[in-house]
Amino acid sequence: MAIDTPPTVETVIVRAIRLPDAAGDQAFSIIRLDQTQLQASPRLDEALSAVPSFSLFRRTSSLAANPTTQGASLRAIAGSGASRALVTLGGVPQNDPFGGWVIWSALPSDSIESAKIVRGAGAGPYGAGALTGVIGLDERDAVPGGVAADASIGEVCGAMRDVFGEYRGGAFF
Repeated sequence: MAIDTPPTVETVIVRAIRLPDAAGDQAFSIIRLDQTQLQASPRLDEALSAVPSFSLFRRTSSLAANPTTQGASLRAIAGSGASRALVTLGGVPQNDPFGGWVIWSALPSDSIESAKIVRGAGAGPYGAGALTGVIGLDERDAVPGGVAADASIGEVCGAMRDVFGEYRGGAFF
């Protein structure tokens, strides 16, 4: 009895396009950080701490702190273990559903292109998880035929040594 070979299926790539900013965004306090501002610090949570009113429950960065103590708050409301600000990556919530904390070290900080911080009441459409605001993170667009790799080499004196590279059709970046 011969085994039939499965039919060849064409690869389908689904990509969502980014919509322009809503006209109503102008009425709210929104801060935008680009990739160079985000990569000025070795950790994403440290880069966000440059934003006025951003605070973590503990003053220690994600390098040394337990993720359960890494709740983020905006609008100068005291931090707590449970995050009072919603953190999204590409529109997907990154807060722990049980405790509300954010595991900052699990976010792909090298591939984040920008951050949009909506403070206070402008975060209403995001629901109850965004009590003090929303930190919206966007990743860079993928390059067709390209490959990106991120490897952590280790730590020396509290500073992490990372290697990040991209291959785009014949050239490394």
